[in-house]
Amino acid sequence: MHTQVDPLDQVFAFRAFDFRNRFPAPLPSFRAALECLQSEDAYLPDVDAEIRAYLKDGRSIAIPNSFFWVEHKQFGSLAEAQSWVQGRQDRAATGSALDRLSGSLITNPDDPFDQQVRDAMAKTFTKMVSNADNDAVCESVERWLTEAIAALPTSNETGGPNDD
Repeated sequence: MHTQVDPLDQVFAFRAFDFRNRFPAPLPSFRAALECLQSEDAYLPDVDAEIRAYLKDGRSIAIPNSFFWVEHKQFGSLAEAQSWVQGRQDRAATGSALDRLSGSLITNPDDPFDQQVRDAMAKTFTKMVSNADNDAVCESVERWLTEAIAALPTSNETGGPNDD
């Protein structure tokens, strides 16, 4: 009788990486790594974050950040974007040179008003997934990681020790 081996049994630890690498210790689960990045101790996890699964054979797999990052629109409505662009233009006209540069990561202040509004509406920012969604995220990662491990070449096949 042949028993099926669970690919997840090959994982021995996870690591969470933030912008300043504040979590050097191995973690027992993806959930623990995710919670590290969601904690107050994490530094800019919305900008730079990674979770890796380490396998017993020395390989590692980066968990795609699309599992734990969520894209949000900068502005919820056209009226909100128009108001923001108009306010920025008013401050730039009456304020300092720095006021003119305010918001330049969202839109180019030299573009026409309508173009700035379109750019503002298209602008998104990244946030960590909410703690309330951790169960669903963990289930999705478990399914993905099972498939990713099963798709890896065996240790005696050609291919590097890591996926990067």
